[in-house]
Amino acid sequence: MSKLVIELQKDCINPTISYTTLFQKAYFIARKLEQKEMADFLRNEIDGYGNQEIPSFRYINAIFKAKSANGPWKPIILEENDPLTKYQHIPVKQGVPEIESFFNSNNEIITAPIYSELHKVFETLEPSLSSKDIRAHFSKHQYKTILETVKRIISDWSIYLEQKGILGEEYQFSQQEKDIAKTMTIMNFYGLSINGSNVIGSMTNSSATINNNNSFDFNALKELITKIETDLEKAKNIEAEKIDSLKEQIALLKKSVEEQNETSAIDLLKNIASGAISSGIWSIGTTVSAFLSSLN
Repeated sequence: MSKLVIELQKDCINPTISYTTLFQKAYFIARKLEQKEMADFLRNEIDGYGNQEIPSFRYINAIFKAKSANGPWKPIILEENDPLTKYQHIPVKQGVPEIESFFNSNNEIITAPIYSELHKVFETLEPSLSSKDIRAHFSKHQYKTILETVKRIISDWSIYLEQKGILGEEYQFSQQEKDIAKTMTIMNFYGLSINGSNVIGSMTNSSATINNNNSFDFNALKELITKIETDLEKAKNIEAEKIDSLKEQIALLKKSVEEQNETSAIDLLKNIASGAISSGIWSIGTTVSAFLSSLN
């Protein structure tokens, strides 16, 4: 007989299933199980977050570039500790269908206009930018990181359901299965509860709020970066665009180390872990994940 939860697990490893279809099926299961926290999380992922706070994995890192009417795009170089660097950490609030369409586009680099208030800040710091078009530029593969992170949460959740004996035979869940589901605490890949402020976090402006940890070891992070780069050089049969995307994240991570920016470093490490795993570079994925786990 068909078991809905097992079907979901198969969909998680089926590369032909779209992210939107997968997330919709997971939402269907969460609703049938009356598992509100998971259903709410998936509904936000599918529809978008609007004015709501977002998970930390939905932040991407961008580079600002400016151009005159007929000139080329030129990067805006921001000095260390420049107050504008915080705006390079951009929240992605769109729903999964829109994110998936961006990722499936032919453009490797996505550009997004900045809002007028930020343009005025640039003008104040550099008057020559007043007449130029300023946009945020970022690799579309950062969207893949968002999609893969949610897929991994769904995969872990489906396995958790199976371990609890919740299978959904013939697309139906027994009352016993529903009762068990209601007592479950849903955990995401990073070991944080999906509901409440633990995973959604307290986000203000463009930065995620992460508890400062005085024991954060930037020297250890430098050693980790060296290992990541070594493993990346050894990686074989990996698409060049995926390698380039990881190198871009590593470059941003090095900058975070120079600036002693713990918040940015942690978010970039999550991006690198997810990107490495989705690319099949398990040595990097597991090493970075272990480093992140040691911070908890």
